[in-house]
Amino acid sequence: MMLYMTKRLGFKSILIWFIFVFFLGDAFALSQWSRKYGVSCTRCHTSFPRLSSFGEKFMRNGYQWPRGEPDGGTTGKDEISDNLSIDQVGNWLGARISLTPIDYKTNSIIENGKPEDSFDIGNSNWLQLFIAGSIYKDVSIFIEQEFEEDGAKFNWYHLTFTNLSDSYVNFQIGNLSPVDFSPFSDRLRIWQKSDVLNLKSSGGKGENSINIRSPRSGIQYYGYKGPAMLYAGVDNGKDSSDTDRQKNYWIGFKLEVPETAKGGMGSFKGSSFGYHFYTGTDTNNSEVDKVTNDFRRHTASANIRYESSLDIQFVYQYGVDDNYDLANTAVKKNFTGFTFVGAYLTDPWFFVLQYDQIDSSDIPSLELQKLSPSIWFFPRENFKAGIAGRIDINPDGPEEHELTLQLRAMF
Repeated sequence: MMLYMTKRLGFKSILIWFIFVFFLGDAFALSQWSRKYGVSCTRCHTSFPRLSSFGEKFMRNGYQWPRGEPDGGTTGKDEISDNLSIDQVGNWLGARISLTPIDYKTNSIIENGKPEDSFDIGNSNWLQLFIAGSIYKDVSIFIEQEFEEDGAKFNWYHLTFTNLSDSYVNFQIGNLSPVDFSPFSDRLRIWQKSDVLNLKSSGGKGENSINIRSPRSGIQYYGYKGPAMLYAGVDNGKDSSDTDRQKNYWIGFKLEVPETAKGGMGSFKGSSFGYHFYTGTDTNNSEVDKVTNDFRRHTASANIRYESSLDIQFVYQYGVDDNYDLANTAVKKNFTGFTFVGAYLTDPWFFVLQYDQIDSSDIPSLELQKLSPSIWFFPRENFKAGIAGRIDINPDGPEEHELTLQLRAMF
């Protein structure tokens, strides 16, 4: 078996490495909200970018301190006039960087018709720059620009209106995720994506193929009080322009363990359970003889947090596509799948085990079973290094394993 080595230490990689090392200095040691509110990164994060329960509340309150104090309209800002307060630049700008110094994959490339292994060195995965914070009280923005070796793109951006009627009425408008408020959003994750949450309608073959967790242009309502949260939204589908005039819809709810839970449940503060439903229409040949596929996704998820050390996430999805192959004669197909993530934190170490499984007798190509163990070390709160694996335990086809060294930082 031949072994391939790819050296990716060009100008872009060297530049990103320089930025990475430079910003690890003490002057930029914390994220922008740590600087603004004078708190530790661990106030909002466990293993960044994974949010703690407090971090989730901070985000849904429009990047303002939960319970309204300090005031999101004036804290950390310069008051220009009675009606104008401008935030300091350092309180708005943030960045995340992901680097893979070493990455080894089995059967990942094809050479002379045969699968071969690959060994990559110096991969600068991405650099994310984002602007986030409150414009004034109860109105906030989030804009994220991601730079990769072969280009740049806007991932997430939205305008959020919070507390329009106490905490019962809030709205987001922009490029957002339908499962952002679910117990398992798969967005600010530890490392590996959930395979089931990234399955696209029609297997990605349609003009409007989309999963349920990636960003898309839409509008979302959410409201919460006590342990309950309800959210619902509508989007154009895959693209910001709605060329096929089809809309996708979602609704979900989440129940949280109350902060003052009795009977020993206080140790599980921040735990939650939820259900999410997403439905839409995928299309093909819209300009000639349009073929459609109506699809539905039922998702149940849970997040069990125990004290400050144990973090367990689980998501199960049942999907139905009325015309999965986008054929003139429709054939209904379905699948089931789940992701389990168990994490244990004992400072400065973080141990994680993830398992993904997808089953479908209708679509055998979707079936997979993968185990993803990883160990992370935190020399400081905003910098982590980890050894992560991806083990293919699906008996069909060449086994595709991965072993990688990861470096990540936020500042």
